[in-house]
Parts: sequence; C-alpha cells; structure tokens
Amino acid sequence: MSKKTPSWFNVPDYDWQKKQAIVIGAGIAGCQMSWHLSQAGWDITLIDRNKKIANEASGNPAGVISPKMTSRPSLGEDFYTHSFQYTLDQISQLKKQGLEWHGCGLLQLSHYQREEKRWQQLKERDFKEDFLQLLDEEETSKVANIPLPYKSSYFPQSGWIDPTHFCNVLSGDKHCKILLETKAIHLEKQENLWHVLDENDDLIAQAEVVIITNGKDLTQFKQTKNLPTMPVAGQTTLGTASEYSSKLKTVIGHEGYLTPADTKSDQHTFGATFDRNNDKPKITQQADKDNLAQLTQYLPEFAESLINTESAHAAVRLTTPDRFPYTGAIPDWDFYRKHYDDLHHGKKWKEYPKAEYQKGLFVLGGFGSRGLTTSGYCAKLLSNIITNQPFSNEEKPILQNLHLARYLIKALKKGLKVGG
Repeated sequence: MSKKTPSWFNVPDYDWQKKQAIVIGAGIAGCQMSWHLSQAGWDITLIDRNKKIANEASGNPAGVISPKMTSRPSLGEDFYTHSFQYTLDQISQLKKQGLEWHGCGLLQLSHYQREEKRWQQLKERDFKEDFLQLLDEEETSKVANIPLPYKSSYFPQSGWIDPTHFCNVLSGDKHCKILLETKAIHLEKQENLWHVLDENDDLIAQAEVVIITNGKDLTQFKQTKNLPTMPVAGQTTLGTASEYSSKLKTVIGHEGYLTPADTKSDQHTFGATFDRNNDKPKITQQADKDNLAQLTQYLPEFAESLINTESAHAAVRLTTPDRFPYTGAIPDWDFYRKHYDDLHHGKKWKEYPKAEYQKGLFVLGGFGSRGLTTSGYCAKLLSNIITNQPFSNEEKPILQNLHLARYLIKALKKGLKVGG
C-alpha cells in the first residue's frame, strides 16, 4: 500500500480556458516540454534568446543517453532507469520522423577503486542482459573493439545523439511556434494570464501557462530566484579519428565520456570539463588540454592515436544540490512559510492544508549533464501535472524528489527560518 502524499507535495487539479502555453528556453528541456504538450493537443510558443535553438548547454556535437546506477537499489537509480527507458521509447517513436540515433551501447569503465567496488556490488544483483551486463577486461575489449585493461558496466541499449538535431525534431510539431532572438526577462500576472516581457517591459506573449526551461538563467525571475542551484561550466573537445581510434564501436564512460567517430565528420567527441560555480563559459585551450589529459590517463593508446584535436563547445549546465532536477509548479512561497512553519515540531497528527501554487507557472530545469537522458521523462511528468493525468505509485515518490519546494520543506522541518 502506497504512502499518502504529504500536503506540501500535493499536485492540484487545473481548469484551463485554452490549451495554450509559453515555454521559455529552447534547449533540450524546452523542446521536450513543447513536444509533450503538443502531443496533448496544446499550442506552444517556444521562446529563446539565441539565433538558433539548442545553442547553449544542449549545443554539444554529441551527447550520451544512458542510465546512472548506484551500488544498491535507490530512488535515484529508479529515476534514471525510468528516464532512460522512457527516452529510448520516445527515440523509437521519433525515428519514424527522421531522428538519427546511434544506439551503439556504452561501457562504463571500472577505472578506479570506487567504480570497482560498484562493479562488484552490481555484479551481485540480477539485471536483464539487454539492460546491463557486468564485463571483465577481455569482454570489455571485445565489445569496444579496442584493447581496454578495465572491467566495465555495459549498457547495450545506450548510445549517443546530436542534441541540436534531437531538439529540432522535438520542436518541429505544427503546434509549436518558435520565437528566436527574443529575451524573456520578466513575468507578470494580469488577471488569469501570465505576461512574458522583454528587457524593455514590452509584451512578448501571454498565456495561462508558462513553463520556465531556460537552463542556467532559471533563477533570473523573481518567482524562481530562491531555488537552490549551482552552475557548472563545461567544454567538450573534438578529436579527428585515426585508423586505430576508428575501431571503437561503443561510447566509453570514465570520468568523462568518449564517442565513437561520427561517420559524417570522422571525429570523436570527448570531455567534458567540470568548472563548478562558473556561469560565464568560454572556449579555452586549457580546457581542451584538460580533456586530452584525462583521456590520456585512462586511454593512452587511443589518445595518442588521434590525428589532431580542436575545441567543440562550451556552456553552463545548471544543477541542484541533490542532483535531482526541478519538475513541477512554482509554489506560493508565502503560503508554504505560513502554513508549514511548525513542521519541525513533528506534528504528524495535524491536518495541514494542501499546497498552493502560483497558478499557471511551472519549471523544468536543473538537469546538470544528464538532461538528454532525464528531460523527456520529466517533461512527461510535468505535462501530466498540467493536463491533470493520474500518477502511478512508482511515480509519486519520484515527483516528490523533483518538487520545487523540497529544500524549503527540509529547512522548515529543521526549524530554520527561510526568507522570502
């Protein structure tokens, strides 16, 4: 029997006058959100400040789609496993519309002691072979098609994709209107409509529903400014394939990632750097050197074989303290502080009022470096919230871990005073 959802994580029912929504930010999160609501018959206005979609954190030439495993079963593992399977199903559907997917598998190398320990613990668990295989050094080398002195966790259904291409397919629905070179700076509620305003406070668009999916700029609005986040700048590097490196058949995961050579460009993508609390990324030669040094540390023969290297893409990935993204409605922060202020007294007997939200305002963001894997599943959950669809018992605890008020609730339970 499932536990009752706490009042502060309550999902309300909505009654919209029109099926219209504005999505701010046209990276993978915004394009996934647009696609899901379009599939539900909504008309979408997708806004981005750049000259093209997927220009920032979603702008890498290649990105990996794979689950993230923990040593023992956990809610985090459940989240990534559900996300991974959902995205694979979505990709299968979108391939009929021309989506190019490189389902070459991924080998996560047991390249140091902690990974070796996790490999041993995963080995004791029972997984279906089409999801995860725990390989020794010889088996790892055979799958990769190059010699590798590591054990590995092999995900045969994983692979890589061009994120920009993915975003273009997702946002190509006839119900989706795209506004580029448009800066959404402020949000104001007038009667029952949210007004999206530019830097001059001129109206860009209006609708009952607005979904904020603008990556590193998530907290620029007064309605989202208190959400705990951390920017992480990262740069990827391209390596021109050699006769030796061209033999690689799968994505490799170590501290970073490495893709097989793209048959169109004859280049591998590898990296990425992690520069925490940096929200102003720029291409640097040092970042490329760091990526090459990391690759050389774990795959020296492969790195040495590359004909040449060059910079690929630099951007900021926004993450959260617990590494779960934000998915849901923006709370009425004053209501939370007023009505849940005594949670630290542990009053389980008390009937708390159901949570109240800023009606029509939602967030999908904080995906870190795994947005390609997780944003589709989260967009599906958020679409279901907006369209009043039911949730399974498996989805309910995941939703609570994605809730925008989770940090506020933790603070209130500890008796901490949280400002506005």
